This record gives sequence, structure tokens and C-alpha cells, in this order.
Amino acid sequence: MKLKNNIKSTRFKTTLWYSGLFLLLEVTIGLTVYLYLKQSLETDLNHSLSKQADMIYNFVEESKVDLSSFEPDSVYSSPDELVYDLIFEAVALNPRNSYVQVELNDKMLFKTQNLVDQNIPFPNISQDKIVIRDIQNNNLSDYPIRVAYLKKNNYEITVAYPSHLIDDTLGSLTEIYIIIAPLFFILSILGGSFISAGALSRMDKITKKTDEITTKNLNEKIPGEEFNDEYGRLALTMNRMIKRIKTSLDYMNQFSIAASHELKTPLTILRGEIEVTLRHPKVSEQYREILKSNYEEVLRLINIVDRLFLISRFDNDRVSVNKKRVNLYSYLEKTLGALEYLSSEKNNPLELEIEDNIEVELDPDLMLQVFTNLIDNAIKYGYEDEPIKVKACRQNNKIKIAVINRGEGIPSEDTSRIFDRFYRVESSRSRKTGGTGLGLSIVNSIIKLHNGEIHVISEPGKETEFYFLLDSPVNH
Repeated sequence: MKLKNNIKSTRFKTTLWYSGLFLLLEVTIGLTVYLYLKQSLETDLNHSLSKQADMIYNFVEESKVDLSSFEPDSVYSSPDELVYDLIFEAVALNPRNSYVQVELNDKMLFKTQNLVDQNIPFPNISQDKIVIRDIQNNNLSDYPIRVAYLKKNNYEITVAYPSHLIDDTLGSLTEIYIIIAPLFFILSILGGSFISAGALSRMDKITKKTDEITTKNLNEKIPGEEFNDEYGRLALTMNRMIKRIKTSLDYMNQFSIAASHELKTPLTILRGEIEVTLRHPKVSEQYREILKSNYEEVLRLINIVDRLFLISRFDNDRVSVNKKRVNLYSYLEKTLGALEYLSSEKNNPLELEIEDNIEVELDPDLMLQVFTNLIDNAIKYGYEDEPIKVKACRQNNKIKIAVINRGEGIPSEDTSRIFDRFYRVESSRSRKTGGTGLGLSIVNSIIKLHNGEIHVISEPGKETEFYFLLDSPVNH
């Protein structure tokens, strides 16, 4: 099983791919070198044979000796000796030219020792031309012979070289390559293993650390995000994912604790009142008061459940926005009239200050909940007999709507968290006023659904202003 897993591992596959590519590169380079060297040797041989034939002709021609009417003397007994003397330098300087013969007017003047009993037939070619061909002459060689033919001023010069020597050179190169190829392949495997091990070692660390992270240690980080490469970006992405998971789990834990706490309070009150009622008989008026108290607690439970349900819908994108273009003055006047009952408890009149003819696109029902929560908070945490002001105006390309009250205010250290779910500035005061810490979170979610943003400005003991900005509709 372990061997099977190793074969399927990325490290093994990377090593195999690296070795295969290295071997392919090695074969490609070897084949390229072979073909290039073969072409180069053949080109060099052709050039050497042509140059040698031309040199022989030049040496004979520059001697100004009439070889066609040669007469033996005390120095040269035959034309062969004379020509050899004339072309000695050309022949001696290039020992590669194994076969040389010189003819004049179809008469053999000279040929090298290895052609004493043989002739290389001269083809029918035109004057002043060099032709290179391969011939097969088993009397001279079992292998093809590369021949350069030069015909010039009735001279027929033949220079030949056994071409199998090129094949022998290439064969030696091939043998060397065959010997070193396995060594290169072994080195490629070792190199591939080393490179893949080094490259994937960080992946092993990431995997090991990821496997160690549970819900109990989500504060820990996967190492390596400081590197600006693929593994660094992977570690950074996974750390961000872990952070989001931690945030979600923290929210779920906070949600569970806060929801349990909020539900427990009215349920405890209901239970206590019912138990007391069952133990001791009451008169009808007392039963009425108990039922009234129970009813209030049931309404409180319904309110908590409704808000939790609404938050769940926000989290799952189940809340749709049905925007309508409305006259803001008319809408706010109607909304404040519907919420007038909230101000009666502490005598906080609702005052509207707005520019004329402002139009805005909004969902009337959702925005009603925004104003209900903001005005309810302003009344709960504001001073008695102080007006609650609702202001609206144009601000740059936005429409600003604010709810302002005078009261104890919000400490500066709490303003950044005031829109968090279940967050309450003063828990004792929230219990007294019946707050759940969900109202402003719902307000924030609704404003975001309108592509707006909400802010708070508060001076403790003075004014507290909640304001949000909405897009101004385009006029048609």
C-alpha cells in the first residue's frame, strides 16, 4: 500500500516527468549533435577534396612543364615522377586524400601508390567544373568512396577519400553517447528526486500544519505565506480561509450564546410566573395581570425569533430588495406618523427636517424597519422630553438621512462595534430596555442591500447621530 501511495505521489510523478524530459532533451541534443557533426564532416570533406584537386591543378599548371611531350632525363625517368614532384606539397599537406590520380588528354600522368593496379574512372563532365560523387569500388574499399572530379584545360584530376572513416568517427561518438546516456539518466533521476523533494518539502509542511489545525487552535497559522511564490500564495490563501472559518465559528458560538441568553430570560420569567400561579390560587384580577405579563414576554420571544429569522435570511441571501422611486419628504412624513406611538412613553416628539423635492429609490418595507430600529433606539437611550430629529439632505452625489437624539451617547471605543450582532454597549442598560443587540446589525444589513453605508457620531452626554448615505437616482 505504501509503495502504491508513493507511486501515486506528486513527488514520484515530478521526478518521473523531470527524468523523462531530461532524457528527451538528452536524446534531442545527442541526435542534433550527431546530425550536425555528420553534415559538418561531409561538408568539410567535400571542401577539402575540392580544394586539393584545385591545388594539384595549380601546382602542375604553374610549373609551365609540357607534360604531353615528356622525355625522360637524368632527373625524371617517367611523367609519374615529375608530376609527383610537382604536386608533392599538395599531396603531403593533406594526408586525408587517400587516392589521387592525374590524367592529361586521357593519358595517366600520376596516381598514388594505392591506385597502382586500379583506376578510378573519370566521368563525362564539362570543362572547368568540379563534381563530387560517392562511388562503390570493392577493389579499393568495401565502403563507399567520396570522389572529387576536376576537369580543366584537358587535365582530369581525381581526388578520393574513403567515406567510411566519417561513419567510424560518428560510430565512436555514438558508442560514447550510449555509454554516458545511462549515467545521465541516473543523474536525472537523482536530480529530479532532489529538486522535487526540495520543492515539495514546503508542501509537506503546509499539509502537516493543516492537518494539525482544529477548531481548538484556529489562531495558529500555516507557515510560508511570506514567500511570493505558488506555495506562499497557497499558505496565504489557506490562512485567510482559516481566518474566515474562525470568524464564522466565533459568530456561531456568539450567536448560540446570545440567542440562548435572550430566549432564556423571557422563558424563565414565564416559567416563574406560571409556577407561582399554579401554587397559589389568585383572584381574577391577579390572573389578568399575570396573563398580561406573560403576553408581553411572549411578544418579546416573538420579536427575538423574528429578528433571528431575519438575520438568517440575510446570511443566506434570502432577502430581496424591491426598490421604488419615492418622494422622500412624503415617505418620511408617513413613516414618522406611523411611528409616533413610540415617542409617547418618554415624551420624545419626532421632528422632520428635509429639503423639498428629494427623490430616492428604496424598499419602503425594509426601510421602515430601519427607521423603526433607529428611532426606537434613540428613544430608549435618549433623555426624556427631548425631540428625536430626522434630517435629510443632498450631500455631493448622495442622499444623507440622519436620526439624531440627545442622551448618554456611545463611548468612542464602542462605535466601531456598534453594528456587530449581539453587541451591546452596556449590558445592564440593555437588559433594562429590552435590547438584544440585533437591531443595528439588521439596520446595517438593510442599508448594505441598498448599496449604502451607515455611520454613527456620538458625544456622550450630548447628541448621537446615526446617518446613512444612499445613491441619488438618475433623472430621466
